[in-house]
Amino acid sequence: MSDAMITAENLSKRYTLRRHNAHDRLLAASIIGMASRAISRPKDPDQDADVHWALRDVSFEVRRGEAMGIIGRNGAGKSTLLKIISRLTRPSKGRVITRGRIGSMLEVGVGFNPELTGRENVMLSGVILGISRTEIRKKFDAIVEFSGIRPFIEIPVKRYSSGMRIRLAFAVMVMLEPEVLLIDEVLSVGDAEFKRRSADRMQELIRSGRTVLFVSHNRTTVEQICDRAMELDRGRLVSIGATSQVVDHYAAMDITPQADSNAYASYEPEGDKSACIREIAVLTADGNCSGEIELAEPMRIRIGYDLNEDVSGAHVFCRIETPEGVTVLGSGDADYDPTHLGLRRRGTYNAEFQVEGGLIEAGNYRLSVSIGVPYEKNMDRRVDAVQFRVVDRSSRRRAWYQQTRPGLVGREFPWIYEGRAPFA
Repeated sequence: MSDAMITAENLSKRYTLRRHNAHDRLLAASIIGMASRAISRPKDPDQDADVHWALRDVSFEVRRGEAMGIIGRNGAGKSTLLKIISRLTRPSKGRVITRGRIGSMLEVGVGFNPELTGRENVMLSGVILGISRTEIRKKFDAIVEFSGIRPFIEIPVKRYSSGMRIRLAFAVMVMLEPEVLLIDEVLSVGDAEFKRRSADRMQELIRSGRTVLFVSHNRTTVEQICDRAMELDRGRLVSIGATSQVVDHYAAMDITPQADSNAYASYEPEGDKSACIREIAVLTADGNCSGEIELAEPMRIRIGYDLNEDVSGAHVFCRIETPEGVTVLGSGDADYDPTHLGLRRRGTYNAEFQVEGGLIEAGNYRLSVSIGVPYEKNMDRRVDAVQFRVVDRSSRRRAWYQQTRPGLVGREFPWIYEGRAPFA
């Protein structure tokens, strides 16, 4: 008998991108359009500009007690894959076979009723997972202790922050121990202690024979938790195998050096969010958008964002990382002035900060931006939004070093000799 807990066979998911305008809303125009489509030659869905394939012919197998990581850029199809496996959406083609009880964390507090208290939602979530009330009661104290929100357990969930909701939802899932866990970026929320305990608990479950499918942009977390990994790109399975090999391949392919288009990203407005990022750009010292920055010159990061309502306690945060996921620096617009964490008025805004020349060593880098309340919730987040390359054409050391010096800091430091110097 096979020990596969998840088997995906040629999974594909197609979405039709519907474009609406005033003409489309007219009844007569709609009838004419329907008649025209009925007598016209059927179009190949693969050639239709209004069709988007979120997944294309994805096949894999996850065995019992195995942790499989899923990595890829935004829009690669990672979340769509988890939704199909958890039966939240149906594939357009192919099939998925699962064994055992599935617990999924695809969104913050999935299945929580905002009008019910934390205690009531724990009981409800357990019932949804198919667990008896007696078993839930036995594990209730352990769930609350793990979540760390005991003082608020009798309060309606609608009054929780997103961080509190996700801590409680994650605690329910891992403490009630379903056979298969589907997790989408849950460990990106919470303080360092909660993340550590969550990772430790997941490893305990894996050792006890549970199966995990884990989506994350954090290379370190994927390597820490997962035995194997798969890389998705534009809905297709690019590679699958040992975690280190797949992650290395993803990091190597993630940046296209000297491609200026990678230094700018723009996004459609999202009115359903309280705050949304509109655009991100890497600029040279003279204000030109460029994917190549001279080491000795300062660089500027420009971020445009919209507030669709008044928000309080939030700030804009930018993180620069290496392709391997090592954070070089992080900066928020409340760093120098904590009053920025106060009330922000609804509107459209542009913010910019400068990184001085010589601070970052030559190499490839990527940049992520978020808006949210620190340690509580993300209102919007763009991971690996833009990429850029620091090049060294002008520093004096180029005559002495044939390759990039070790380290992430590119600054040259003065050396002072006491007494007589050894130079001729």
